[in-house]
Amino acid sequence: MKNIYNFLKIKLCYRTYWKQWLTLLLILLFIPLVSCELENNNESTFHENELVSMVYMQSNNKSEDEIDKFSKYYQSRMNELEPDVLSWKFFRAANGKIILLERYKDEAAIFNHIDNVSEGKPMENDFIKFLDHFKVDTIEYYGQTSQEFKNTIESFGFPVSYKKIISGYSK
Repeated sequence: MKNIYNFLKIKLCYRTYWKQWLTLLLILLFIPLVSCELENNNESTFHENELVSMVYMQSNNKSEDEIDKFSKYYQSRMNELEPDVLSWKFFRAANGKIILLERYKDEAAIFNHIDNVSEGKPMENDFIKFLDHFKVDTIEYYGQTSQEFKNTIESFGFPVSYKKIISGYSK
């Protein structure tokens, strides 16, 4: 037992190994701080009430180049003006149809979008151009929606369907 004591006394002596002990101590303190920060970042990006919209459209007598340019412009405006829109992507389907995928943080984000494209609002002219470029065939909403939301959306006259969420998550 005395041999082990003497070994530890010599090898772990704070006078000869104080820099190594200090480094180890700092590393052990740093690891929990980093892991706590990573956990907090994941929690802040969880979107419990996310709504996804799929808008099925076709070109309104516009060329492929005109559609591409306008789509890039419009998604840029959305990104600039609507912070609670999580995603806004245009896709071209094999049959020439265009699909718009929209992800919103919650219903309030969609109501904000509706407000932004309304008369006298920042995107009024952009939305007029949107309807000049696209003919909307149908819109599908995925997620939990209120009756107020459904009444508002249906007042625009587009064919709409709703898919209620069973379970899932979004980051």
